[in-house]
Amino acid sequence: MRARQSGMTLIEVTVASVIFSMIMLATVTAFRTFAGTYARLEVETARTMQMREADRFLRETLRNAVNRSGFFRASRSSVQWVAPLDRVGGVVGLQQLRLVQLNDKLMLSFAPLGRADEAPAWDAVTPAFPLVENLDRVRFYYRSTAQSEWVAELEGEGANPEFPNAIALEIVSGGQPWPPLVVQFDQHRASL
Repeated sequence: MRARQSGMTLIEVTVASVIFSMIMLATVTAFRTFAGTYARLEVETARTMQMREADRFLRETLRNAVNRSGFFRASRSSVQWVAPLDRVGGVVGLQQLRLVQLNDKLMLSFAPLGRADEAPAWDAVTPAFPLVENLDRVRFYYRSTAQSEWVAELEGEGANPEFPNAIALEIVSGGQPWPPLVVQFDQHRASL
């Protein structure tokens, strides 16, 4: 009688190696896919956080804008207003704010509230802050009354039109449009 030999044949070893290689390939592919998805998710999360913070800040400061002659200036490419701030980058109290596109950034500038006949001292207290980066474009639209149409420029004398009823910002960043940002001003705010 022959003794039975234990062990694997060459064919069994080859099949086991192929199966192990396929499992390892699938595992590596899954890890690569996970890493790519994680990187895209981080980018999208950062973009969403930037949108939320910019949206929250703009809604709050624009809603609280002071309705007083000379405190609001509007054009197609920028908007300036006066609003109370509570500890924003070392800035506090009534401040002049300005939004304007500078290259690929939506810049927010601050200036202390001065006399009406003086030019604002932009960035004197704190440097301009990029509110939105990787900006493709920003457009400002205004509505004089709740029933009027949206326009790119308000009618009024010079660069100081009447205080509008609402403002809308159309922002495109990184090739993707942001959700519409529409803010109705608090028209019942007492004048200073």
